[in-house]
Amino acid sequence: MRSFAFTAACAVAAMFRGEHVVVAGPVAPALARPEDQARFRLTTFGTGLAFPTSMATLSDGSLLVATSTGGTSWASHSIFASTSASIVRLVDADGDGVSDGAPQVLAAGLPGLLTSIRRVGDLVVTLSSQTGAEAVTIFRTGASPSDPLTPAGRLAFTFPSGFEHTTYALAARPAVGGGVEVYFNVGAQSNNASTPETTTVGLLASSGASFSAAFSTFQLAADSIHRVVITDNVTSLSVSPPTQIARGLRNAAGMTFDAAGNLYLEDNGIDTPSNRSVSYSADELNIVTAGQLGQSVPNFGFADTFVEYATGATIGPTFGVTAPLVAFRPIRGEKSEGAVELAVAPAAFPSEFTGGVFVAFSGAFGQGGVNNTENPVAFVDTATNTFFHFIENQVMGHPNGLLSTSDALYISDLNSTGAFYGTVDGVPADQGGVIYKIVAVPEPSALALAVLSVSGCMVAACRRLHRGRIAVR
Repeated sequence: MRSFAFTAACAVAAMFRGEHVVVAGPVAPALARPEDQARFRLTTFGTGLAFPTSMATLSDGSLLVATSTGGTSWASHSIFASTSASIVRLVDADGDGVSDGAPQVLAAGLPGLLTSIRRVGDLVVTLSSQTGAEAVTIFRTGASPSDPLTPAGRLAFTFPSGFEHTTYALAARPAVGGGVEVYFNVGAQSNNASTPETTTVGLLASSGASFSAAFSTFQLAADSIHRVVITDNVTSLSVSPPTQIARGLRNAAGMTFDAAGNLYLEDNGIDTPSNRSVSYSADELNIVTAGQLGQSVPNFGFADTFVEYATGATIGPTFGVTAPLVAFRPIRGEKSEGAVELAVAPAAFPSEFTGGVFVAFSGAFGQGGVNNTENPVAFVDTATNTFFHFIENQVMGHPNGLLSTSDALYISDLNSTGAFYGTVDGVPADQGGVIYKIVAVPEPSALALAVLSVSGCMVAACRRLHRGRIAVR
């Protein structure tokens, strides 16, 4: 998923060409490596969801899911024409890895194309990417996790017309001294050129939120990540002036923090101008270290410096440019394209995964299963800056959201058939979303292994004794 704007344009073109851009039948995902198949258990946590893009947990461990009802402006049930979004709650009271009953709607009527959701304490922060209605909407949680969310404030973006990449990703954490730090991206105006410094994006606080400065609106640099600090004053929200965190980014559509406070982010690579379905530069995993946040503004190179997808060569000047941790080029011919959300590995996963980062790839437009050759869930070992496919491509539809808890990894699939619009086997595209849950299978303890060993020896001894008695007879 290079950008929602580009994929929407592809959808329109495909419609007029009469192409069939969906495949029939979801395929249950399997982990790519045999050893992982034995070490993990995967369950289908939720089904029938409306393009589930992003997830967060509530205080009781239940799951908040950002969903978007498909629009009808140019294709029925289309994610790209979505004008209405909802936040739903899924509960797994019996702990079997499958949600109980229908989703509970906690908030509705948000701007469409809800791409990110985060919770810190009593605040739930969401990001909508609907064209012309891009906004961060903040809610307060209720006294109980099942209570509806209450709107608390909004930060609305004003993008100049023709912006190819707008805003898609959030990261959030408690701020030192109180409040919540909220990080968001502002994408590049075009595919393969830096946005001019004179072209900025407006940010307006409203609906219960106001900036703690004399200005009601701020202008943001594009090709960047920015941060604000939100303070909840019970009846209103105070928002700090924005701080630029990073630059030189085409479309940082996923961000997350690790335990040390480092900000991991990905950037979607440049498409070949003459054939937008072919990658020109590789998607990247980057890092802004904890010490850099708010102190310096690292430059990640877009559009002049990048890793060439076809060869792996670094193109352009490197002085003053922060190199990626990983450039996602094919592994033995297997592709990874269209990076979306990130998640640090759960603490309960085997030690091999400690400190590593999972990355979801949406892959080929409107394709799922064997027809999507670019859509794995990858794992990056941040100690060696190498990666492998945790779930191989050609298995899911469009992996999008990743959420890590202490013991589980949740993965959202926008539509298991790969459909971005229309109907497949009688199921509208905005009713085909799925969430999977992956947990580690507990390894036998040393005591259990010792008991098994002793038991095995006793069984063998008994068999030898039994055979001896038969021989005597």
